[in-house]
Amino acid sequence: MDATTHNGPLDGIDDTDWAALAPGGADIPGLLRDIAGGPSATRSLDDAVAALFDIVRFPGPGYAAAPRVAGHLADIACHPATPTDWRSRPLSLLLELLVPAAGDVLPERTDDALWRDEVAWAAGAGAEKALDQYVAWRDEASDEQRYRRMRTRVDAVAREGGVGLLQAHLGVHDAVRERVGALTGLLEGRENRRGIDPPAEWACYVLAFVPEAAEEVGAVLRRSLAEARSGPPVDPRAMGLVARHEVLSAELFALGMLAAPDDPSATVALAHELASGHLYNSFAAAVALTVIHGERVPDECLTRIRAGGRTNVGFPGLFGDSWPHIGEFAPEALGFLALGRAGERGTEVRMAVLPGVLPRAEGAARAAVAGAALAEVFGPRAEAEPVDVAADLTEHQLTVVWTIAELPEAAWSEPGLTETLEAWGLPTDRDSFRAFAGVEDEPDATPEPAAPTTAPTPRPQSGGLFGRLFGGS
Repeated sequence: MDATTHNGPLDGIDDTDWAALAPGGADIPGLLRDIAGGPSATRSLDDAVAALFDIVRFPGPGYAAAPRVAGHLADIACHPATPTDWRSRPLSLLLELLVPAAGDVLPERTDDALWRDEVAWAAGAGAEKALDQYVAWRDEASDEQRYRRMRTRVDAVAREGGVGLLQAHLGVHDAVRERVGALTGLLEGRENRRGIDPPAEWACYVLAFVPEAAEEVGAVLRRSLAEARSGPPVDPRAMGLVARHEVLSAELFALGMLAAPDDPSATVALAHELASGHLYNSFAAAVALTVIHGERVPDECLTRIRAGGRTNVGFPGLFGDSWPHIGEFAPEALGFLALGRAGERGTEVRMAVLPGVLPRAEGAARAAVAGAALAEVFGPRAEAEPVDVAADLTEHQLTVVWTIAELPEAAWSEPGLTETLEAWGLPTDRDSFRAFAGVEDEPDATPEPAAPTTAPTPRPQSGGLFGRLFGGS
């Protein structure tokens, strides 16, 4: 895969003035060559991917080079000469560039036409006017997803060349969209579907965030699911038959992200997996149907999702099998946000999922999950009144407050979490919040010799929410 052949994934790599696009951009051609592999590579694949990400990550100034980098990454992953076990790494970096702020794209899907209009408006308005408007939209946001999205815009536009970062984000999207045909080709072939990190899985993750290609990608996904159901589950060497391939749970995730509610073929395909008896695929199908149908999702889907928390693997394991890890957003954090599609019908499920998600979340994901949970039980951020510490709280409000109270001490130094709590008038330091919630650790005690030792556990206190719920004793 030599750049001089004029037909490989690195074709034209030296025609770009990378140094003008990104600080440290002069290193980009060499890093792309390392990622492509071959005799010209000078460092390991993982080292090259990490180094390239450091140069072009969003919202740094190097992200201006991301559209061109994204095109080469997709071409490397899809090129026939790229070894199968090599393809997942460029695809994983491609996903990070395509979805640089994962909390912005869930639960509601991106409206690409509005996105294009917005970027064109920002470019025409200029950075100062665009920043003022984004700040106003952030402060007036009607829901948490819009708040997260506008906060990302403010962070980007406030930087030097910030409007260009918004344009680059759209440019990455377009670079991927132009290569949808090649990326769907990675769903074919048993070699692309084998192993613990198969290229087909990463291709599904990338394609799931290209809604304009929903019809094209959806047709490939539905065909794959149909072939898995209809092929003979036998050893082809024994009977001369072509064995069916296994369903990848990432395919169910992608179909859920792309299919429309009025697409009966997608619903039927996912319903088959819902009833398959396969723990992971049944769960992934239930979540996918929830993402598709929102408040009209069948009760069976919500029942299956909630039951997943009682399995040995729990919600983190189940979401982790089908949903991607993007930036600071672990699969279960993205899944929690996505379940917001179900509206009030999904509240019970989200409250069941929350205690397994929030303690594991980090950084932006922790703030996003906490904000979504608080908005669910206390109302929208923009309309929030300070929580009355003397009021009786509902069961769901208690679930959210107690889950936040159990966050580790390190979480309370994160501005995202403290700003989120402040929006609802809640205490922003750990000790005050735990006192408000009525949660504290048992004091250390020396156990009797015959008694088993146990870790300190929270207990009801005479004050706070526990006291108001259970009484002072």
